[in-house]
Amino acid sequence: MGWPPTTHAGRVACLAAAVARDLGLGPAQVREAYLAGLLHDSGKLLVARRVRRKAGPLDPQEWRQMQRHPVYSARLSRVLPGLPRSVRQAVRHHHERLDGSGYPGGLAGDAVPLLARILAACDVYDALSSPRSYKAAWPAEAVWAELSAQAECRLDSGVLAALKRCVTEEATPPLRV
Repeated sequence: MGWPPTTHAGRVACLAAAVARDLGLGPAQVREAYLAGLLHDSGKLLVARRVRRKAGPLDPQEWRQMQRHPVYSARLSRVLPGLPRSVRQAVRHHHERLDGSGYPGGLAGDAVPLLARILAACDVYDALSSPRSYKAAWPAEAVWAELSAQAECRLDSGVLAALKRCVTEEATPPLRV
Protein backbone atom coordinates (compact mmCIF):
# COMPACT_ATOMS: atom_id res chain seq x y z
CA MET A 1 0.00 0.00 0.00
CA GLY A 2 1.30 3.45 -0.86
CA TRP A 3 1.47 6.29 1.59
CA PRO A 4 -0.85 7.79 2.58
CA PRO A 5 -3.24 4.84 2.73
CA THR A 6 -5.98 5.06 0.13
CA THR A 7 -8.70 3.17 1.97
CA HIS A 8 -10.82 4.25 4.90
CA ALA A 9 -9.72 1.20 6.93
CA GLY A 10 -6.05 1.87 6.18
CA ARG A 11 -6.31 5.51 7.19
CA VAL A 12 -8.22 4.66 10.40
CA ALA A 13 -5.67 1.95 11.24
CA CYS A 14 -2.71 4.32 10.83
CA LEU A 15 -4.42 7.10 12.76
CA ALA A 16 -5.46 4.72 15.56
CA ALA A 17 -1.90 3.43 15.93
CA ALA A 18 -0.53 6.98 15.99
CA VAL A 19 -3.08 8.06 18.60
CA ALA A 20 -2.38 4.98 20.75
CA ARG A 21 1.34 5.76 20.61
CA ASP A 22 0.69 9.43 21.44
CA LEU A 23 -1.38 8.38 24.45
CA GLY A 24 1.61 6.41 25.74
CA LEU A 25 0.26 2.93 25.11
CA GLY A 26 2.81 0.16 24.73
CA PRO A 27 3.88 -1.44 21.45
CA ALA A 28 1.40 -4.34 21.79
CA GLN A 29 -1.54 -1.94 22.25
CA VAL A 30 -0.36 0.25 19.36
CA ARG A 31 -0.37 -2.86 17.17
CA GLU A 32 -3.83 -3.80 18.48
CA ALA A 33 -5.12 -0.30 17.63
CA TYR A 34 -3.75 -0.71 14.10
CA LEU A 35 -5.33 -4.16 13.66
CA ALA A 36 -8.66 -2.93 15.04
CA GLY A 37 -8.59 -0.06 12.55
CA LEU A 38 -8.08 -2.46 9.67
CA LEU A 39 -10.95 -4.69 10.82
CA HIS A 40 -13.47 -2.17 12.20
CA ASP A 41 -15.77 -2.08 9.16
CA SER A 42 -15.23 -5.62 7.84
CA GLY A 43 -18.75 -6.55 8.95
CA LYS A 44 -20.18 -4.20 6.34
CA LEU A 45 -19.49 -7.04 3.90
CA LEU A 46 -22.40 -8.85 5.56
CA VAL A 47 -24.78 -5.90 5.13
CA ALA A 48 -26.85 -5.98 1.95
CA ARG A 49 -24.98 -4.39 -0.95
CA ARG A 50 -27.94 -2.17 -1.85
CA VAL A 51 -27.83 -0.74 1.69
CA ARG A 52 -24.03 -0.25 1.70
CA ARG A 53 -24.06 1.53 -1.64
CA LYS A 54 -27.23 3.56 -1.29
CA ALA A 55 -26.57 7.12 -2.42
CA GLY A 56 -29.29 8.75 -0.31
CA PRO A 57 -30.28 8.53 3.34
CA LEU A 58 -31.04 5.12 4.81
CA ASP A 59 -34.57 4.34 5.89
CA PRO A 60 -35.07 3.02 9.47
CA GLN A 61 -34.86 -0.65 8.43
CA GLU A 62 -31.71 -0.04 6.38
CA TRP A 63 -30.19 1.93 9.25
CA ARG A 64 -30.83 -1.00 11.64
CA GLN A 65 -29.03 -3.28 9.17
CA MET A 66 -26.07 -0.92 8.99
CA GLN A 67 -25.93 -0.66 12.79
CA ARG A 68 -25.25 -4.42 12.93
CA HIS A 69 -21.90 -4.08 11.14
CA PRO A 70 -19.79 -3.72 14.34
CA VAL A 71 -21.25 -7.00 15.65
CA TYR A 72 -20.57 -8.66 12.31
CA SER A 73 -17.04 -7.24 12.28
CA ALA A 74 -16.35 -8.68 15.75
CA ARG A 75 -17.70 -12.08 14.70
CA LEU A 76 -15.60 -12.13 11.53
CA SER A 77 -12.50 -11.24 13.53
CA ARG A 78 -12.91 -14.40 15.61
CA VAL A 79 -11.67 -16.50 12.68
CA LEU A 80 -8.26 -14.79 12.81
CA PRO A 81 -5.96 -16.95 14.92
CA GLY A 82 -4.20 -15.22 17.76
CA LEU A 83 -6.14 -11.98 17.46
CA PRO A 84 -6.34 -10.44 20.95
CA ARG A 85 -9.77 -10.13 22.56
CA SER A 86 -9.13 -6.40 22.97
CA VAL A 87 -9.10 -6.01 19.18
CA ARG A 88 -12.45 -7.81 18.84
CA GLN A 89 -13.89 -5.64 21.63
CA ALA A 90 -12.64 -2.43 19.98
CA VAL A 91 -14.12 -3.49 16.65
CA ARG A 92 -17.45 -4.37 18.26
CA HIS A 93 -17.72 -1.13 20.23
CA HIS A 94 -16.28 1.51 17.87
CA HIS A 95 -19.73 3.10 17.43
CA GLU A 96 -20.43 3.37 21.16
CA ARG A 97 -20.51 6.94 22.51
CA LEU A 98 -19.56 8.28 25.93
CA ASP A 99 -23.12 9.47 26.56
CA GLY A 100 -24.54 6.00 25.87
CA SER A 101 -26.18 7.03 22.57
CA GLY A 102 -24.07 4.68 20.44
CA TYR A 103 -24.50 1.10 19.29
CA PRO A 104 -24.61 -1.88 19.42
CA GLY A 105 -24.66 -2.03 23.24
CA GLY A 106 -25.39 1.51 24.38
CA LEU A 107 -22.22 1.52 26.51
CA ALA A 108 -21.33 4.78 28.23
CA GLY A 109 -18.28 6.42 29.80
CA ASP A 110 -15.46 4.16 30.89
CA ALA A 111 -17.48 1.10 29.86
CA VAL A 112 -16.43 1.94 26.29
CA PRO A 113 -12.99 0.31 25.88
CA LEU A 114 -10.12 2.74 25.26
CA LEU A 115 -9.24 1.13 21.92
CA ALA A 116 -12.87 1.56 20.83
CA ARG A 117 -12.76 5.24 21.87
CA ILE A 118 -9.61 5.66 19.78
CA LEU A 119 -11.26 3.97 16.79
CA ALA A 120 -14.39 6.09 17.19
CA ALA A 121 -12.47 9.36 17.00
CA CYS A 122 -10.30 8.22 14.08
CA ASP A 123 -13.32 6.82 12.24
CA VAL A 124 -15.31 10.06 12.57
CA TYR A 125 -12.27 12.15 11.63
CA ASP A 126 -11.65 10.14 8.47
CA ALA A 127 -15.34 10.01 7.52
CA LEU A 128 -15.58 13.79 7.70
CA SER A 129 -12.20 14.68 6.18
CA SER A 130 -12.36 12.25 3.23
CA PRO A 131 -14.63 12.44 0.20
CA ARG A 132 -17.37 9.83 0.01
CA SER A 133 -19.70 8.89 -2.81
CA TYR A 134 -22.42 10.93 -1.12
CA LYS A 135 -20.41 13.96 0.10
CA ALA A 136 -17.29 16.03 -0.42
CA ALA A 137 -14.49 16.11 2.13
CA TRP A 138 -15.07 18.72 4.83
CA PRO A 139 -12.52 21.50 5.28
CA ALA A 140 -10.16 20.92 8.22
CA GLU A 141 -11.69 23.75 10.28
CA ALA A 142 -15.18 22.26 9.94
CA VAL A 143 -13.91 18.77 10.85
CA TRP A 144 -12.28 20.03 14.06
CA ALA A 145 -15.30 22.15 14.93
CA GLU A 146 -17.53 19.07 14.66
CA LEU A 147 -15.14 16.89 16.64
CA SER A 148 -14.88 19.57 19.33
CA ALA A 149 -18.67 19.73 19.52
CA GLN A 150 -18.72 15.97 20.16
CA ALA A 151 -15.97 16.04 22.80
CA GLU A 152 -16.96 14.49 26.13
CA CYS A 153 -20.62 13.94 25.26
CA ARG A 154 -19.86 11.45 22.50
CA LEU A 155 -16.10 11.27 21.88
CA ASP A 156 -13.26 11.16 24.39
CA SER A 157 -11.62 14.62 24.61
CA GLY A 158 -8.24 13.14 25.56
CA VAL A 159 -8.32 10.90 22.50
CA LEU A 160 -9.37 13.85 20.32
CA ALA A 161 -6.45 15.92 21.65
CA ALA A 162 -4.06 13.08 20.78
CA LEU A 163 -5.64 12.75 17.33
CA LYS A 164 -5.18 16.46 16.70
CA ARG A 165 -1.51 16.19 17.67
CA CYS A 166 -1.09 13.27 15.26
CA VAL A 167 -2.70 14.92 12.25
CA THR A 168 -0.40 17.21 10.32
CA GLU A 169 -0.61 19.13 7.06
CA GLU A 170 2.18 17.04 5.56
CA ALA A 171 2.02 13.33 4.85
CA THR A 172 3.11 11.31 7.86
CA PRO A 173 5.56 8.45 7.26
CA PRO A 174 4.19 4.92 7.66
CA LEU A 175 4.04 3.56 11.19
CA ARG A 176 6.02 0.50 12.12
CA VAL A 177 3.55 -1.78 13.89
